[in-house]
Amino acid sequence: MKINDGTGSGYDVKIDSNNRLHIDGVVRSEREQAALVGNCYNISTGPITLTSASASAVFYMDYSDAFPFVIEEILIILGGTTGGAGDAQVEILKNPTTGTIIDNAVTINTLENRDFSSSKTVSGNLYNGAEGYTLTDGTSFAKTTRSSFGTVIAFDAAPIVLRKGNSIGIKYTPPAGNTSQSVTIAITGLEEESEV
Repeated sequence: MKINDGTGSGYDVKIDSNNRLHIDGVVRSEREQAALVGNCYNISTGPITLTSASASAVFYMDYSDAFPFVIEEILIILGGTTGGAGDAQVEILKNPTTGTIIDNAVTINTLENRDFSSSKTVSGNLYNGAEGYTLTDGTSFAKTTRSSFGTVIAFDAAPIVLRKGNSIGIKYTPPAGNTSQSVTIAITGLEEESEV
């Protein structure tokens, strides 16, 4: 049996004496391949000013494409707090479905393809939050606190996969006494069209 090149040129695959197949190939990361075919995205809420010390829903996404959406990193960019002291809290929710962030449906500030020539976009609903917006269900997926501000919290230990019908939400609670603090959610993700 022979393995031919498939183009009609008649080239055969070379196998050496160690039973190794010889190829001349290109190796790309999943992110590079996704970017080259227009499936890699930057998502950002832009700065959201929170004027209390209560929890607010600041980001929501539900996904509706047939291909998995892989979130590679979530960055929570924190500004300084006016009047706040102590810990602030960030919580990521798995599969939330209700809350005023969904009811109010404020379209995300930035949703950009990383291929500057591509017009592809993410299928689903992506919403900005605001002071007092809520997410009232979903499972707590990750939670952390910070007492220093003007910094970035990164959730990037491993990818998060959204399949059709999945959703993700983020809530932020400023420190006690806060009267003004900006928070920005930034996400890098890609649609995985390869078979897995």
